Amino acid sequence: MRTSVLRGLVWVVWLSVGVAYAGNVSFTGAFTADDQVETFQFTALTATFTAQTWSYAGGTNAAATVIPAGGFDPVLSLFSATGGLLPSSPLKAENNDGAGVATDLSSGLALDSLLSFGTLTPGGTYVLVLSENDNLPNGPTYGNGFSQTGNGNFTATEFGCSASSPFCDWGVDQRDGHWAVDINGVTSAQDLSAGGGTPEPGTVWLLSAGLAGVALLRRRRKLV
Repeated sequence: MRTSVLRGLVWVVWLSVGVAYAGNVSFTGAFTADDQVETFQFTALTATFTAQTWSYAGGTNAAATVIPAGGFDPVLSLFSATGGLLPSSPLKAENNDGAGVATDLSSGLALDSLLSFGTLTPGGTYVLVLSENDNLPNGPTYGNGFSQTGNGNFTATEFGCSASSPFCDWGVDQRDGHWAVDINGVTSAQDLSAGGGTPEPGTVWLLSAGLAGVALLRRRRKLV
């Protein structure tokens, strides 16, 4: 019986390790104004990760949730944050309108963001920032800020909508504030923003379940 328990323990540990090495984390939420940003911190597993938004054209995210189309035009920006997110944290990459994303049926445009980066430091800490089109990083560090901070609902005037409502897009297309972001190939990720977005069940949940299984099997082994 001890052998079977041990085999079960090894299997659960293997599952947990496998999940940790295939960490895909999905977040969903909603902006209420154009100049908002959402900040996600993650730990790099290998040198490579990808991040993708689903809310402009919609689609099925890594948690197998169907995301509706109609969200704002998103931008993803990546900062190195090992040692903490500081004003001096360098901007590593950004993406607006990623190649290979789906086309929105309403606007006919493919404006979701797909960011891939291949020179991370394994085990390092990084921050991914979600913002709206034209609210871009001002310079080479996090402390330089974003171009539309404090400008509220800037898109109505900038993109030609007649009202002052947020989330106006090119071609006077009125969008909404919902967003969805996948962060793929990481060991862990969390939303740092106040009242941040909702992480969805996926591989991170399975990792927690695997660790709980380890604890349960250890307890059973003591009772044998």
